[in-house]
Amino acid sequence: GEGKSTFMSIITDKLMPDAGKIEWAKNVSVGYLDQHTVLSKGMSIEDVLKSAFDGLFTMEQRMNEICDLMGEASPEELEAYMEELGTIQEMLDSHDFYMIDSKVEEVARALGILDLGLDRDVTELSGGQRTKILMAKLLLSKPDILLLDEPTNYLDVNHIEWLKRYLQEYENAFFLISHDISIDFTHFFI
Repeated sequence: GEGKSTFMSIITDKLMPDAGKIEWAKNVSVGYLDQHTVLSKGMSIEDVLKSAFDGLFTMEQRMNEICDLMGEASPEELEAYMEELGTIQEMLDSHDFYMIDSKVEEVARALGILDLGLDRDVTELSGGQRTKILMAKLLLSKPDILLLDEPTNYLDVNHIEWLKRYLQEYENAFFLISHDISIDFTHFFI
């Protein structure tokens, strides 16, 4: 009754404010768990979780294209390609690109998703299981601002404890709404 859900609806553009406007800073990534996201038949749980890193996979693809082009490049082109390769490699390294499989496994295990089988088609899952997978994908994407509305609805006590630890160590900002009075999130607030 204090407006938390209304505030969440406003900052996620689901509801227009009576006055004023919401503006995010440029280049700020905002992640929101949208429980109505459609998951396509034929996608495995692992496909969905790894899609959190699509931008990095695109960079890797560009890196491979550059390597193919280098064989026939002029000295000037070669120098430009080397510079671009260096930039891409730095980005991949800084985002732990080569640790994606272990990150996916860690979050999947922590939220009880690993037990479902990462190769399982997402359309075979219950609504609660799908929501857990979407939350895992969101956590893996590490947005600058993480918006969580009732994230504990489909989690058991062990998963909730893991989420609390994860959020305590989260390096970016997050906004959390929870009506679960048995869960003490008060230590998150300054």
